[in-house]
Amino acid sequence: MIIIDISRPTKEYLAKAGQASFLYSMLLLFGALTVAGVTGTLGYFLLRFIFPDVPVYSAIVIALGALIVNLRWLSVRFSWIMPWYYLLPAIIFLLTFSFLPIILTVLLAFTDYAGTRKGGLNVSSETAITSVSGSTLTIDNVRTFDCDDLRNGCTNVKAFIYASGQLEAEGVSLEGTTLTLKDPIPEGREVKQVGLFLNAVGDRFQFPVSSTNGNTLILENAPAADAVDISSVGVVLDRIPIQRTILQDDNNTLTLNEPLPEGLEYESIARFNAFGFVGWRNFRTIFAQASKALIPVFSWNISFAVLTVLINTVCGVFLAVLLNNPSLRFKALYRTLLIVPWALPNIITIQVWKGFLNQNFGAVNRVLMLLDVTPEPVNWLIGDPNAARAAILLVNLWLGLPFIFTATLGALSAIPQDLYEAAKLDGANAWQSFWGVTGPLLRTALVPITLTGFAFNFNNFNIIFLLTDGGPPTTWGTATARGTDILITWAYNEAFRSQGGFAYGLGSAISILIFIITVAVSLMNFKVTGALKEESNA
Repeated sequence: MIIIDISRPTKEYLAKAGQASFLYSMLLLFGALTVAGVTGTLGYFLLRFIFPDVPVYSAIVIALGALIVNLRWLSVRFSWIMPWYYLLPAIIFLLTFSFLPIILTVLLAFTDYAGTRKGGLNVSSETAITSVSGSTLTIDNVRTFDCDDLRNGCTNVKAFIYASGQLEAEGVSLEGTTLTLKDPIPEGREVKQVGLFLNAVGDRFQFPVSSTNGNTLILENAPAADAVDISSVGVVLDRIPIQRTILQDDNNTLTLNEPLPEGLEYESIARFNAFGFVGWRNFRTIFAQASKALIPVFSWNISFAVLTVLINTVCGVFLAVLLNNPSLRFKALYRTLLIVPWALPNIITIQVWKGFLNQNFGAVNRVLMLLDVTPEPVNWLIGDPNAARAAILLVNLWLGLPFIFTATLGALSAIPQDLYEAAKLDGANAWQSFWGVTGPLLRTALVPITLTGFAFNFNNFNIIFLLTDGGPPTTWGTATARGTDILITWAYNEAFRSQGGFAYGLGSAISILIFIITVAVSLMNFKVTGALKEESNA
């Protein structure tokens, strides 16, 4: 047992330079996590082999047990590592919620994974088979099978060929709804219906079967025993899927990797939604439509972030300076009212503004027409893209003003009043005092605030999605890159609203570009503003 004396200095238990470094400690912890993960995975598959219905979370239980054993062994072997165990929760969360999504995003960016290509069986592609000859079959409808949606057609794509099967059997007896056959049904097959010859009609009719047990069939309904001839019974078996790989598709003729078994009646075929590695194709697709998507969306994205920060900063500083006047009455009331938009949930506020900006019933249009500013109602949200962009800036001013206002008030309260009195003695008016005293002293506080605001609004998904949903459509854009879409909403549209609803491959490629652009713009801002410059103490 490892005993730690808490009365001794903590540094005595930390890894010393001669024993191990920080990197060595992290290596041991990551090794313990890796061993636990591998043990959990192998243990789960072993249990699944023995107990097929074992739940997936059993892998987590096994991994936790293995992790405890690993950590116990490490604490005995390297006693100085125990204080580093406090980092384990942070490491686990970092791996789960940061590294894993990043790795998946990068991997998916080089695939064509989408809603119509996700590896599962495409039920909607099932089409009838007209003929079968060994490993070659002919399908009825090429459009339904839809090989054009896959990157290489249906070549090397798995498919299910559904076979039903009919056979003639000799009946022994029919008592009520119980039909007994002379020979049992083939093992593993179910009977869907039987054909019985009705003497009075002179023809065979189909009767559904509810259950099968050997050579005994229970019919859902049946005629009287003396009304049918059971000497020859037509038995229709259930459909069985036979998996094959399509080696070649030539219009409506498909060549399989193996011949199909004889003696079965093949009804239809359905393919799988195959996906795979496509290299740089997603990125080439993005740059191929750059003039209609990437460039206009990026330009508006930059303009939106810059204008939002500029307008919010100017209005926030103006109101903060105005309400910082010591002689102003009801300052507390004014400040409280200006902070109200900050206290309300954005989702509710944006929906209220969406009602205000309604073309026919909105309060904004009614006020503008009452003041004769515009003769007709303005279609703010789904008409002119410029009007929609102006509406976004207006609503974002309402949402972002309290933050700039509150931060500026805090910075103003730190400015000594003696500076204003000295400026007044020197003959400076209010305008000169602002630019000579307030402005320079506010710059230190406003630079990080504006940079934070720019970074936030550059990826401000909520305001675009909830107010305009990226619309209205434009002649210069695409179905997923419209008048007010920014990079993040464009990526969302590509990932969740195109190609079957889940174009993860293309969406991941756009996300990587957004990351690169965001880093480049942020570094440029830092360089221009000198936010990363180290100040000399000399």
